[in-house]
Amino acid sequence: MKIYDFLIIGAGSGGCNCAAYLKQRGLSVAIADKEGVASGGSGAAGAFLSPLAGVQNSYNRFINSALEYSLEFYEKMTPNSIVKKGVLRVENNNFNSAKLQTNSIKNSYISAKELQEISQNFAQIDGYFYENAAILNPHEVCQELIKECDFYNYNVKELKYEDGFYIFDDFKAKNIILAQGVIKPIVETPYIKIAPIFGVKIDVKTTTKVPFNIHKSISVSTNKKDSTISIGATKERHDTSEMECLTSCDKCAFYVNSEQGQVEELLKDAIELIKLEDVEVTKVYRGARATIKSYFPVIGKVIDYEQSLKKYPSIKNGTKIPPELLTYFENLYIINALGSRGFVVAPMLAKLLCEEILDSKKVPQELSSEKLFYKMARTKVST
Repeated sequence: MKIYDFLIIGAGSGGCNCAAYLKQRGLSVAIADKEGVASGGSGAAGAFLSPLAGVQNSYNRFINSALEYSLEFYEKMTPNSIVKKGVLRVENNNFNSAKLQTNSIKNSYISAKELQEISQNFAQIDGYFYENAAILNPHEVCQELIKECDFYNYNVKELKYEDGFYIFDDFKAKNIILAQGVIKPIVETPYIKIAPIFGVKIDVKTTTKVPFNIHKSISVSTNKKDSTISIGATKERHDTSEMECLTSCDKCAFYVNSEQGQVEELLKDAIELIKLEDVEVTKVYRGARATIKSYFPVIGKVIDYEQSLKKYPSIKNGTKIPPELLTYFENLYIINALGSRGFVVAPMLAKLLCEEILDSKKVPQELSSEKLFYKMARTKVST
């Protein structure tokens, strides 16, 4: 029976980046996904690497720091899968001109007239150009990241831990990282309340040359290395109390017969930004991205919620019990809730999580599973 240092369950942006980091550290790594590599939300992601504008706060500081790290990471690790030409941010309901202009990220205003001089295909829009932005090919990136790992097209339904190993049919692993996104977790983590956000993306052949990425309510990419462009948008948010993800979006009954309308809407919205000529839609991707209420991702050790509260019931009343005294599942870790910026944050999150596992470096509090545990334990009593 083959033995691995780590098995990662979930082959999206989070799981694949963890696999790459652990492999760089000289560890044996397997990765398992019942649907395939980048088959869910990561495959449907536009994979736009863009800054987050606006007045500085803890969240956009995190995103923009992760962006700097990820751009350098992908240019080094997957140079053939990244196109870095910047992004034009166009005012919308969430980001007005003041918010796009007034922030710590260097940008330059481009008028409608100037855009027409760049390309006569631009609609009558203006916007703010951010140079430090790119687009990835998500499937190529994920495949490249795990090329030195063993991949199992395998549905892990339960975890069996014996004598220091998690046991499976054909192999065993010393450690597990759960990177399952919106799929129902294998172990109970009630403190991590995942809300799926459905997104759709199309790959398009066009004779139009799009000089850089464009973002308003949707995103239109520059021409990639195969000359196609991608158009993507976040469409709907689901309440997990009403819906539980058990499969990928293209197989979900919720979206049956909805594809044509989604494609038409994306093309209509894109043409309001730039005229696309000789259009041929070559591929449609649909998937749900995992997020939580705070928008921050979550990484860290997996806490046994029930056993921890049984051991220290006073936590419910606000007693400060140190994290090291909580009960954890043996050698079990999580990376989840990467949201709509999964490829932006995944390289940094993978590094932070793996450094906690291997080097005992503490995960930043705003990202930690422990923060969510304490919040839920104390909230349930007060409500």
